Amino acid sequence: MRPHIEFIHAESVPCQPLLLGSARGNIRILSHDQESGALTALVHLPADWTLPIGRFTASVEFYLLTGTLITEDYAASHHTYTFIPAGVRVGPMHTRSPVTLLWFTHGEAIFEPIDEDAPASQRRLLINALDTSALPWVNPITPGFPPGAMRKQLRIDPDTGVSTWLLGVLPQWREPRIEIHPVAEEAFILQGEMATHRGVMIAGSYFWRPPHVPHGPFHTDTGALILFRTDGHLQTFYRWPASSE
Repeated sequence: MRPHIEFIHAESVPCQPLLLGSARGNIRILSHDQESGALTALVHLPADWTLPIGRFTASVEFYLLTGTLITEDYAASHHTYTFIPAGVRVGPMHTRSPVTLLWFTHGEAIFEPIDEDAPASQRRLLINALDTSALPWVNPITPGFPPGAMRKQLRIDPDTGVSTWLLGVLPQWREPRIEIHPVAEEAFILQGEMATHRGVMIAGSYFWRPPHVPHGPFHTDTGALILFRTDGHLQTFYRWPASSE
């Protein structure tokens, strides 16, 4: 399991070299599971970077923060989401200007330049360049969630409930209670701010929480857009802070 991170700012994490495709980029690893190899990171790709046709040994998902990622079929830009199942052939890809991705792997994701899907890979689960700005906002799935927040579902695994979604909250939104989830949860602030019991999270802030860790209350004066992921079906249990807190 990954270490509990509550919370860090991505720009404070040192860059490491990353060789993926034709040119060396860099990576800021935000959290890492040493046992499985799964990680969450910011990946910075240079201009004129290319990736040949190939496949990853573990599922990969990414949310495009800056720049444009180009393939034969589409051009993915700001607020675009992609999920590539393990072993599914993708590419080629390239950039014309620098690109920054919020990058997630479901294990040790080694790229193999092979021009076919791996046996038993699940191409039906591939999500190519989903324009999240075009998705409709819907109500949160948690009963009793405070008004003033809406959700965009990006992906949910039909078997495990592992999911990725966006949460948008209005200015002056408040959650006075403490939350507890039976699953691990991570989040990255894309826009705005969110004040928590540990301080104020701003754009670029990130956390990873193990299951059953109490957190909250929360509030925002500015509003916020946040990308969330869980490692199973999301459930939320509430309690009120003690009067001494």
